[in-house]
Amino acid sequence: MKSVDTRKASKRKQPYERSKGSNGKFRTTRVVAATKNISASSRSKPIAPLSESEPPAPPAFPNSLVPAREVYLEIFNKAYPTLLPRDDYDIMMLGANRRTGTKEEILAWVDRCMEADIEESGSREAVLESAKQLLDDLVAPTGRKPRPGRDTSHIRPIPNSKYSIRLWPGNPYVNEYCMDIVDTATKQPVNSPFEFDFWIIPDLDTPWLGGPAGCLRSLERNFGIPQHKILPGEEKWVLRDGQSCLIRRPGEKDIRFTVPVRKRRKPPITEEVYILDFPKEDEV
Repeated sequence: MKSVDTRKASKRKQPYERSKGSNGKFRTTRVVAATKNISASSRSKPIAPLSESEPPAPPAFPNSLVPAREVYLEIFNKAYPTLLPRDDYDIMMLGANRRTGTKEEILAWVDRCMEADIEESGSREAVLESAKQLLDDLVAPTGRKPRPGRDTSHIRPIPNSKYSIRLWPGNPYVNEYCMDIVDTATKQPVNSPFEFDFWIIPDLDTPWLGGPAGCLRSLERNFGIPQHKILPGEEKWVLRDGQSCLIRRPGEKDIRFTVPVRKRRKPPITEEVYILDFPKEDEV
């Protein structure tokens, strides 16, 4: 077995480390964060029927599930404040697609989509029923801004700045957490108000284990939306529970933090194995 020179390994410069004379600039690697919902993932697999004596298991994170209709309507009303939906199909299409133009032009686009779906489904009633089923689904959204008085969020001020970092839970079924930047005084979200680079770095407690590292762009930028076209206050970043993060600002000290980890019910051990209970931490 070949030995590893740990002294050389520890001196190897990581891409997120500051180099002398770099003025805080460095090459970035795009990291795309995937967003999912529990209903979409569950429909991709056949569901085995439950016996009468076997009640369905409760959802692991019941407080994170909301009707899809609530999320679609929230997006619909924000994007089209003067438009009233005619039916569930309007809510579904315009809650998932942002269109520009007059009211007549937007509704004409929806009607063309409806005609295409009728050809595929066979009737208008079938299309409306499909839209209703989708909107009645329970989903765990990621990226939805926290609602005052209803959702949990954590806010920490950025040193030498009038802004703060805000974290809030996203979809727990895929361990997603969200981040945005807010005005410290008003708590209102803003879009990238200053020059910075946002990095995912190896775990701070076990950096020797390595792990992915890269410069993370906002969810909107990953979807191809130019920075100047992101709606005011809508920019957000998708992180994962327990990730270590680094914010680089030219002329300022770096900012480092770790994303919270949500508590989970431990699944029962079904394998016939012996469990050795070593301590998680050790004082040497």
